[in-house]
Amino acid sequence: MLRTCLSLLLILAAAPANLFTNGDFEQPLDIGWKQSSNNLAGLFSFDRWDTMGQPTPGFAARVYKTLAYYACLAQDVSVPGADLAFSIDARLRIGGGSSTCWPTCAVVLSYVDAADAELGSTMILLRSEYCTWVESDTLHFIDVTAPGAWVTYNIDVADEIAQYLPGVNPAEVAKLRVELYSYDSGT
Repeated sequence: MLRTCLSLLLILAAAPANLFTNGDFEQPLDIGWKQSSNNLAGLFSFDRWDTMGQPTPGFAARVYKTLAYYACLAQDVSVPGADLAFSIDARLRIGGGSSTCWPTCAVVLSYVDAADAELGSTMILLRSEYCTWVESDTLHFIDVTAPGAWVTYNIDVADEIAQYLPGVNPAEVAKLRVELYSYDSGT
């Protein structure tokens, strides 16, 4: 029996250009961004194009993954503390899925200390009905309510930590890590 989990697609644009190197994707993706993947099966790619249909002009990045496991475009930036605003225009899409092969995509904003230890994360998350991930005192989900549509997401970092992440000490935040993350649980 052949079982296929359909394509997983994540498209993002306009990461905060004032903190991140090449946050607006105006330059090639190898400027400021680190590409990583764990490719047990299927395809993955990292692409950069002009606009990709977003409502504002400029460039966008796409992270694409089918089947097991993930592709990720990431960047860390030093920050003066948690009193920051984070904004990103994102269009997240997934396709297919089953209880053994479920796609998920996310913009992951992680809060990192001076020793590079991750303190916690906020995920702007589009997940299939089979996704088993759960929130905790160091992990908060902002569920995507308009799959396939461009949406601007704004996060007040200090407020996010205070309201949703009681396991994160905002005084320890020395870096932000943004990940454009495309994941599929299996084959």
